[in-house]
Order: sequence, then structure tokens, then C-alpha cells
Amino acid sequence: MAKTKSADETRAAQPAAKGTKPAASRDEVMSGARVAPSPADPPEVKEASLSPRARKAAEVKGKEAAAAKKAKPAKSTKSAKPAMSPGAAAADAKRATLDLRSDLRAFASGRPQGWDHADWLAFLEHLRERGHETSDAEAIGKALERERLAVVLETVQGMGPKRVDSLVERFQTLWSMRHASVDAIASTPGMNLSLAEKVRQTLAAR
Repeated sequence: MAKTKSADETRAAQPAAKGTKPAASRDEVMSGARVAPSPADPPEVKEASLSPRARKAAEVKGKEAAAAKKAKPAKSTKSAKPAMSPGAAAADAKRATLDLRSDLRAFASGRPQGWDHADWLAFLEHLRERGHETSDAEAIGKALERERLAVVLETVQGMGPKRVDSLVERFQTLWSMRHASVDAIASTPGMNLSLAEKVRQTLAAR
């Protein structure tokens, strides 16, 4: 009876292709012999086939690559705006305040007898078109009343900027000053009784 060759013997008898290593036999696998991994082997098999020194070197290289990737800043799709210095920001804020005050004064000066609700809404829309922030309409209304009072006080002879500002700071609105006594006006810093009487007369005529 002819003896059949085992699969291992058959593989051993076959010549290896040029440039390739012979496949490991079942005995080599069972005995735990280390075999070079195939290019198609999964990473864990390839890693197990490395020597301790090669495995350590691969680990170090992997850690260095991960650290380099983490340290590399992500590319932004948007162009970063240059940071504004505190001085430039303050200058912009001051300019915006002056622009708003100019608009408030123009509105108040053009309406010496006051304005109605429709005028007020139209004015807010005008400010929005001019680029002003109008979310706090109450604050804008208070600023407008102060500007209105300043416009009237500037028509009184002898009233300079400091005195006007002092009265505006104390009384805030034209209505409050109209209801203030001469003594209350005269007691305001920078004022005197004679000038207070002039202010009172001017307000009464309006």
C-alpha cells in the first residue's frame, strides 16, 4: 500500500518561490517557533513577531508621532482677526459715544417743542440704520432727554459748558428743571441766584 505524504511533508517537498520564505509547518506552529509575519497579518500578529528591542523602538516612534500630531495646531478655515489693543478699543468706544450724542443732539435741536411716539420710533430706526446699538431703548431715551435739556440751557446767557453739565447731571430732564425752584437751581455747583433766575425764566417761556 502506497504511503501518502502529509500536508507538511508535501509543503516541505515543494521548492520555495524565489525571494519568499517557506510557510511554517504545523509542527513549527505547535512548538511555538517564531515565524516571520505575512504582510496580510493583522497588527497584533506582526507586533508579536518583533524582537523586544524592535518592539520598544516601535512604541517610542508611535508615542513621538502621537505627541507631534497633538502639538500641531489645527488649521483654521477662517482668517484670524488681529487683536485690538486696549487703546484702540477705548478710542472706538469713545467715537461711537460721540457719534450717538451727535445724533441725539440733532434730533432734540430739530424738535424744540418735543416729539411724539411716532417720531421716537422713527428715530430709533434711524439710529439702527446708522449702526448704533438700540436694544436698550430706555437708556437711549434718557440720554435724549439729557441732551434736550442741555440744548435749552445753552441758550441762557452766562451758561458755560461746566454749568450746563452740572445742571444736566442733577436734574436729568427738562420736565424736572421746569418744576425745580430757583433756590434748588442756585444750589447746584457752579450756579448762583442771579443765573438761576435767568434759567427759570427761560424754562418758563418754553
